[in-house]
Amino acid sequence: MTVYQEKIAPRQRLARDVLIGRDPDILSDIASPGVAAAIWSRNCDPGFQAWIDGLPEEQLPDLRTVIPFHLASSAVLSACQQAGTPHGPELDMLSDDVGALALMLAKTLDIRQVRVRLDVATGVMCPKFHIDNVPARLLCTYRGAGTEYVPAGFEMEPSRIRQVNTGHVALFRGQTWLDEEKTGLLHRSPGRESDGKTRLLLVIDAVS
Repeated sequence: MTVYQEKIAPRQRLARDVLIGRDPDILSDIASPGVAAAIWSRNCDPGFQAWIDGLPEEQLPDLRTVIPFHLASSAVLSACQQAGTPHGPELDMLSDDVGALALMLAKTLDIRQVRVRLDVATGVMCPKFHIDNVPARLLCTYRGAGTEYVPAGFEMEPSRIRQVNTGHVALFRGQTWLDEEKTGLLHRSPGRESDGKTRLLLVIDAVS
């Protein structure tokens, strides 16, 4: 496990640490003192990546829904059907993955309802560094460049900006995190699309 750590005065009670690990259980460490984000650095299936990268933009699923976590996979299948996403094992991998990530978030935060989005975009969706107005937000970029993050106050220093890899899973604390410890880590959509790809971004929010 890698810890990307920012030293601050204890009295500030700001969480800025980022934990990075290859075990999915790393996401549960989001509740640890001082941790602002946890990133699951996982291996992406080459066949799935080639499939998702090769789909025409109009066949990428677009989804906005608030549902019990156990219905996330079915919601993705429905969105794929509406978009005309080709049937096959890769589509099942996508829906199963979203379902598994919704379950992981629900277990981590002890919730039953989640807000699930699949965003399809060719431009920068949210170019400014920010903290989301939610308890926590899970992000996974299935296609295109991943989310960027930086400690608050260092937004203008490119050397301090880090990026989540495509396919990796990041869980960020939000403005309404569950305890009094404030978050001092910002994130945004990639500043620019260097490869020109349409992005497919999964967003799962905790709904209290």
